[in-house]
Amino acid sequence: MNKFLLFLVVLVISCSGNDDNSTVIVNPPDGNDDNLPIVSQIDVPEGFVVEAFASNLNLPTNIAFPPDGSNRLFVNELQSGQVKIIENGTLLSTPFADLETMVTGGFPVDGENGLIGLAFDPNYEINKWVYFTLAVRTPNGTVGRVLRMRDQNNRAQDIEILIDNLPSANGHQIESIAFGPDEKLYVSIGDAFEDAKAQDLNAFHGKILRMNTDGSIPSDNPDPNSFVWASGLRNSFGLAFNENGQLFATENGPNEKDELNLIEKGGNYGWPFALGNVSNPEFNNPIHVWENIVAPTALHFYTGNQFPQKYRNQMFVVLFGRTASQGPDPISKRIQLLTTLGTGEQLVVSLEDFAVYRFPGGGNPIGIAQGPEGSLYLSDIFQGKIFRIRFQS
Repeated sequence: MNKFLLFLVVLVISCSGNDDNSTVIVNPPDGNDDNLPIVSQIDVPEGFVVEAFASNLNLPTNIAFPPDGSNRLFVNELQSGQVKIIENGTLLSTPFADLETMVTGGFPVDGENGLIGLAFDPNYEINKWVYFTLAVRTPNGTVGRVLRMRDQNNRAQDIEILIDNLPSANGHQIESIAFGPDEKLYVSIGDAFEDAKAQDLNAFHGKILRMNTDGSIPSDNPDPNSFVWASGLRNSFGLAFNENGQLFATENGPNEKDELNLIEKGGNYGWPFALGNVSNPEFNNPIHVWENIVAPTALHFYTGNQFPQKYRNQMFVVLFGRTASQGPDPISKRIQLLTTLGTGEQLVVSLEDFAVYRFPGGGNPIGIAQGPEGSLYLSDIFQGKIFRIRFQS
């Protein structure tokens, strides 16, 4: 890779100290939950409370805690390209990384490009690798990249680009990443508004990719010479594995029929020829279809002990809603609890609201993470905030 392109990617690790963190609200270091403002505009079930954990972030997208048990929340900022760390309730003054996106102008007016995916290596406690996805604008157009970097005392070191020049446009770009129990990295790629290529196994448009931690192709992929794991997707944002090692992915439809898919090796999910459930045996049907647009984003299977038993190992799905929508929404801007019963053609999916937005103005949830203490954390891209949901009785 030439030096100019490498510069465009990322490699400025911020040490300027120019971030103004003076107005950021964070969890007090002493853990005194009573000091956090209560958020009354998000409705949750009895016994739960929503707190304002952090604010004044710049278009936060995905968030995650490392698997070492440390109380450090990593926060991706979409257009600034900065990865922030909130450690023991304090926003660190220097970002973990400062990645060049070449994107300005706000979201969504200037597209959806920037820093999105975030995942920790399965052996993070030993090797300290952290993985990211990035849609960056270069002189030759917008491209998607998968990167990794080592966490050395809360600063990124040894930055590597694992895969480059992935399909991208102003939207429908590279999105999320997740590690499976097989310790392989799964990457969702949108169709980059070239929907026909979602069916072309020689193109990465509309695919879920699977790779080794060093960026090489696993020999047990459907094609041992290709990263492609599944095809026929339009714009799949969220990825998550359940306790049985099954991979689930959210899918955003064009103007109807958002989907939740169970991703199988070599599966074809039909786009652009199929939307929702179809009778064509060549295509994998979704396990759930939202008939109206709710824009499902992140997924999370709850594994903690803080929430009551009914929530253990159950899926939480974030419904972003219409982009830049204002005020409450009767079908989106919420987190839903999804449960399943049965398998195969007998599978039954049920959804119930868990956290419902009632903000009078703009605000949309996008990312979700579980803290080491068992609380759930939500990022709100428009409000620039992180909310914490915990069970208190």
